[in-house]
Amino acid sequence: MEHEIKALVNRYQGGGYLEIHLETREFTTIEYSGSELETLTRSELFVGNIRLFEKGFWYFTSFMDRDFDKHYDRILKMLLVGEAREGAINSYQKINTQIKTPFQIDSRLIPLEEKYSLIKKYNEIILNSKNIQTSRVIYKDIARKKYFANSEGSYIEQEKLFTGVSCAAVARSGMNIQTASYSHAGHGGYELVTGKEAEVEKTVSQALEMLNAPQVEGGRYNVILDNQMSGVFAHEAFGHLSEADFIYENPEMQDMMKLGREFGREIVNIVDDGTIEGLAGYVPFDDEGVNGRRTELIKSGKLNARLHSRETAIKMGETVTGNARALNPFFAPQVRMTNTFIDNGITPVSELFEACGNGIYACGFIGGMTSLEQFTFTPRCAYIVKNGKIVSPVRDTVLSGNVFETIKNITHTGNDLKHFGTLGGCGKGGQNGLTVTTGGPHILVENVLVGGKK
Repeated sequence: MEHEIKALVNRYQGGGYLEIHLETREFTTIEYSGSELETLTRSELFVGNIRLFEKGFWYFTSFMDRDFDKHYDRILKMLLVGEAREGAINSYQKINTQIKTPFQIDSRLIPLEEKYSLIKKYNEIILNSKNIQTSRVIYKDIARKKYFANSEGSYIEQEKLFTGVSCAAVARSGMNIQTASYSHAGHGGYELVTGKEAEVEKTVSQALEMLNAPQVEGGRYNVILDNQMSGVFAHEAFGHLSEADFIYENPEMQDMMKLGREFGREIVNIVDDGTIEGLAGYVPFDDEGVNGRRTELIKSGKLNARLHSRETAIKMGETVTGNARALNPFFAPQVRMTNTFIDNGITPVSELFEACGNGIYACGFIGGMTSLEQFTFTPRCAYIVKNGKIVSPVRDTVLSGNVFETIKNITHTGNDLKHFGTLGGCGKGGQNGLTVTTGGPHILVENVLVGGKK
């Protein structure tokens, strides 16, 4: 593959920028819905694309065959119908490298029957529990080999193995339905999915606990977000606002997201870091041949940087950050997050609860939405906190508010940073399920609007 892709790039004699992506995939999927086995597949896929920037425009074609010359000729013909306009992209250093993500147990070597038995066992743990109405259990492994070459002379091979599992338990009593879920995935092998019986059992317990809990009283509370919930807030409520393709096309957001703007206290630091090996959002090189890096989006409470592709960086006069990503070569890259998290603080979690006094403890995440700076999130479970102690569960808890006001109201960040990768992923521009990681420490936020019964 290396010879073919380099030969094709070397044919290009234009004055623009050309890049070629080829990708092979081997993947296994097993899905249970209740007692029904819905999917049991092992498949292979080849897909590629050629992307050309010339005359101020991007030209793009994707394909599933290996007649590379035909597709190269096709994209050159596209130039004949395009009128030139002003436009540029950032150049980048020449890179030649091969990368392989490490793992302990190669998921590809595990018999399909063994994978099936594991997922069936997890599903039975859920369904054999009283008051559980149904379940959803999914296993996936994806072995990807990516080839990239461009007209700057770069050639990059990346071999990645991604493995994960997700489990959901749905409990019901009359019209009261409660769901709890667990998912764990990342760039690694079969070791990431075995031995999860305790986590599956905890998922069942959480669904049943919420089923029997009273509804929360609506109002404003001091709220402690656990590691997962704080990470979702960083990703959904703030991370998307930091994606530069969204900012430079939106005058309102340009005004909101001015570098140097003070968003919160000095304890607040939000980071996107594609270099953390093993996490679901590990991106040693993005889909424009730019190396991944740590980008401090909020530093000591102030807006410090945004996430960029080659194009957005030059349009905004900033540095590329290695955040041009595509779900697969069927799609052109967009500015996307990698591993996004609230960085570690210094407050022990016990002291954070003491500082909360009376309030709500929100754990995990089952859904939500954002609209510009407004957000609404539903935690997986929640608890009343009195005098710094967790006292009782409450259900149907919904957190909502303004992103910027909420960041200002973060008064404590814990010292227990954790990262969470799942089988699900991030969606944007029709590319849904891109692998990312969220995370953070426990954080304390004052004056959060909590929806519930009146």
